[in-house]
Amino acid sequence: MSLWSYISGNSSSQSGSSYINSTVSAALARIQGTGSVVPDASTPATSDTGVSISANAQAAAAVAEDNKKDFGDLAREIRSSLDTLYAAEKAAGKPQTVNFANLSGRALSAVVLDEGNQFTPAEQHQAKAALDQQTRDAFASATQGGMSMGSLTSYSESLVTQYDAMSAEERKARGWTPAFRDNAAKVVSEGSLSLFDQMEG
Repeated sequence: MSLWSYISGNSSSQSGSSYINSTVSAALARIQGTGSVVPDASTPATSDTGVSISANAQAAAAVAEDNKKDFGDLAREIRSSLDTLYAAEKAAGKPQTVNFANLSGRALSAVVLDEGNQFTPAEQHQAKAALDQQTRDAFASATQGGMSMGSLTSYSESLVTQYDAMSAEERKARGWTPAFRDNAAKVVSEGSLSLFDQMEG
């Protein structure tokens, strides 16, 4: 199950659109949505077989699927879906807008880096804003119980894990350098707050 399918299955904004045909529906499934990339784990999701699969597990599987795709192929897939969506919105007399917040980090990175010169500056800006928001949301979640050395260490450990799992393209799009990773690792191993000084600077 791709992230696109996951978005489609959890978007409440699509079901009442009478103009959606199968082609447009596929584009919407890839791009449009109203939830976050990793939704509330308490919200169950069920398959046609009646087996319950958590929303977090679905999102994680979808992100993993995007991570396996060739970067250029992923960019072309997004471009095609955007074009189809814009055309459908225009034909319906609706604003031609996209919610980039539902795309995986790798998909957003494909838009930000725009290696094939396929995306507009506005699309790149929206995708970068969505990537930055993912980082802010993760930090807010990690420190929701209060800012402590423990919460900062836990957050930094997650950054190291994320960095190591990311493709080079996603690291570049996020602006995460080897020095950024090293500073996060220092927070974990030494209790150094150099990472957070760097983020504020």
